[in-house]
Amino acid sequence: MIRRQTRLHLLCVHPDGQRFARQSVSVDLATYYGENVLEAAPPAWKAQLGRRLSFASQGEVNGVRHSETTWLLHATGAMSWQALGAAPEQVQVEVRAAARPNRTPWFHPDWQRQAAAWISEQLQRRGLRQVAAPRVLKHWQISLLWQVPTCSGPVYFKAVPEHFRHEVPVTVQLAGKVPGAAPPVLACDPEQGFLLMADAGAPLEPDLKAVMLHLAGVQQASVTLIPELNLPDHGPAHIASRLDHLLSDEVLMVGESGGLTCDEAHLLRAARPGLEAALSRLEASSLPRTLGHADLHGGNVVCGPGGLTFLDWSDASLTHPFLDAQPEYFFPTGHAPDPAELACATEAYLRCWTDHASLGELRALHADALRAAELLRALGYVDGIQPFMDDPAEWRGAHLLHLRQLLTGAPEAPGDLRPAHREGRGYLSTSGSGGSGARARRTR
Repeated sequence: MIRRQTRLHLLCVHPDGQRFARQSVSVDLATYYGENVLEAAPPAWKAQLGRRLSFASQGEVNGVRHSETTWLLHATGAMSWQALGAAPEQVQVEVRAAARPNRTPWFHPDWQRQAAAWISEQLQRRGLRQVAAPRVLKHWQISLLWQVPTCSGPVYFKAVPEHFRHEVPVTVQLAGKVPGAAPPVLACDPEQGFLLMADAGAPLEPDLKAVMLHLAGVQQASVTLIPELNLPDHGPAHIASRLDHLLSDEVLMVGESGGLTCDEAHLLRAARPGLEAALSRLEASSLPRTLGHADLHGGNVVCGPGGLTFLDWSDASLTHPFLDAQPEYFFPTGHAPDPAELACATEAYLRCWTDHASLGELRALHADALRAAELLRALGYVDGIQPFMDDPAEWRGAHLLHLRQLLTGAPEAPGDLRPAHREGRGYLSTSGSGGSGARARRTR
């Protein structure tokens, strides 16, 4: 269990933007994604979650991870206010920053009220009754996720921004036609990016062989659905076409804080011929193109009474199946996978494809895919997230985690609190800044 200590600053702003309330508390719970923030506010406060204004990691001391973060809240009821003009300069800066236009709809209180009304209406249509306020699991630029308590157990409401709207129809199709590919969908609104989903289970320590076999089954079942899903092509040829950009000084952040050094950039570019050869072999292989996830990790797999289910199809594409077959990513942070277990699970997965090639050929293709997949995951940030962010700082450099894997060899499970941990994006995955799931190196 990860131990943490967070100094949490809560800034609640009156609708007129000229009054505020501020409170600082220390909590030992995760708050990076917005979870536990409202619960930490004073009981008398009536407010909705706004957006995270700042976050700073302060390192680990005696096994405890320390951090400091500031969250904006929007007042919804009477409180004890202070005049903004008399506030310290830092508070005035934060309030002005909070007032900046933002394309993320759930950062605005009116949106949250409308979403709550939509959820209530959909539950009533299905004979379900909400019994408590939603609990925030994710509240950041790339997704919102609420757990909604009902008389029949929890359901999950997910909202995605415009550039991820394709996740809604893809999830609906998969939930209805491919067992274990996605949680059951209770209701959706593709135009608003809304999904209301049933509980599909909970994260668990991975049975790696079972997960890899489940992946193969989902991929193979998806082939007949490809014409209906309208997926972008992110296969090996597409990845190769983006290498000039991906290996540029700008994207590698050469010489910048957190960026690659000149020597690292040189080594990565020297590896390009080998990467291009691997991509060419994957492109020419006899395996069918299948549904691609591009962010599979331990936080995006749950297990319930019906078996395993994958979560979070924001990056869904048409691609080579082996680009999702990175078994190391299913292990939690800090848990080194047993090489024998990895080999056994990989071999079981590859045997599912022997109708298309010999085991020897499949093993060689999988070795190529382990490297090429890091490029695909990096492009998930560079092409799929960073261009659309109002606050690009949160995601700047996240892709480098994957490109650096190409310098060191095998993927690892990076530490928490890095934006690459997308599960963040997920439906139930809440690992990120303090969970147990492996980092999707984006649990976007």
